Amino acid sequence: MNKFITYITLAVLLLSGQQAAALERPDTSGTCFSAVLDTAVNPYSLGIAGNWRPYRTYTYYGQRKDSMVSMEADIRSAGTFAAFAPFWNRQADSTLKPAYDSNTWVWNAQTTLFNVKGLELENKDPLGRYNSGLYGYDNALPVAVIQNGRYRESIFEGFEDYYFSNNQIDTACSSSRNFDFSPYKSNLDTTMVHTGRYALKVAAGQAAAVGTLVVTDDQENFDFTIKTGSLACGVSGVALKSIRADGKVILPSFSPFAGKRMLVGAWIKEANNCSCSTYVNNNVTVKTGTSNIVGKPSGNIIEGWQRIEMVVDIPSGATTFTITLNATGSTAVYFDDIRVHPFNANMKSFVYDPVSLRLMGELDENNYATFYEYDDDGTLVRLKKETERGIKTIKETRSALIKDENP
Repeated sequence: MNKFITYITLAVLLLSGQQAAALERPDTSGTCFSAVLDTAVNPYSLGIAGNWRPYRTYTYYGQRKDSMVSMEADIRSAGTFAAFAPFWNRQADSTLKPAYDSNTWVWNAQTTLFNVKGLELENKDPLGRYNSGLYGYDNALPVAVIQNGRYRESIFEGFEDYYFSNNQIDTACSSSRNFDFSPYKSNLDTTMVHTGRYALKVAAGQAAAVGTLVVTDDQENFDFTIKTGSLACGVSGVALKSIRADGKVILPSFSPFAGKRMLVGAWIKEANNCSCSTYVNNNVTVKTGTSNIVGKPSGNIIEGWQRIEMVVDIPSGATTFTITLNATGSTAVYFDDIRVHPFNANMKSFVYDPVSLRLMGELDENNYATFYEYDDDGTLVRLKKETERGIKTIKETRSALIKDENP
């Protein structure tokens, strides 16, 4: 018998045990030994199954009892439903059974992905439009929210939480990232940053490249392989030998879809003092299939930083997607706030202090930042906005307590 739970606000959220298993996808280390993929698993002890999560949100549609505008309305009865059909119906055995009546109860949101801490990563509406969120700092804080984009199609890299640790004993096999710049961790620099505390420094004449696979479709569900055998000592019956999960059980890393148009953005700064109108000794190169697109900075240089924005069309036959950050001149180049998402999607991203976890910056849909500054007590004192004409202070506050002269 299937079990269901409800979470009622204005709508009803529904989840069955089978759907819970399909939604709960734990992170794994990827290159290291995986306790999920490389051995037999107990799906309940690893959180793959057995966790109850909201699945769908249903809203009731029906005619209302309208009153004449010219007449005095009785607020106790006017505006109520003319006929109401409950979502849950009590059966003869006192159990509750849902009534999937598409004429009255219509679903408007479905959650498709959760992370290992139970936080929602992706949802979709009945028209197939997806919204998603990216989490960082050991899955504790949201670093990006995407409208009209899937979880596996988007990345944001501010280089802030590579040194953020939850005091894990096994540091050799840390959890994999959605798009991992860990091989260049030693190049993270604190002297030149666009937002936050860190930026990636690429030495003169060098490059930093990270790649991923391109997929043709996405499967929201996964399968188990169950092996059974005979009982020992001649006892009749069947014994469970092992349960193995396939690769679709884990959260997908960044892997865009073939044939999709993507938007790639970043901020760059060259180490030399430039009195020019644009930087010329750097670029961001995206190679996907036979396509090799080079993006160069454009627009105004704002406090030493210049923005790169480029459109990338992934060929239908592409199998890989590689981003390369190039320093082509005789000086080092700093890269920060790298974003990739579908062309027709919107992204807002967030940068936190890796020690206090206070919000330090918020990047809007055009990758322009709003900066938050705090005093020594942790009180927000200044708010700045990055624009094409420079960084402007839009709000500043100060507060203090009156000292008692006669304590």
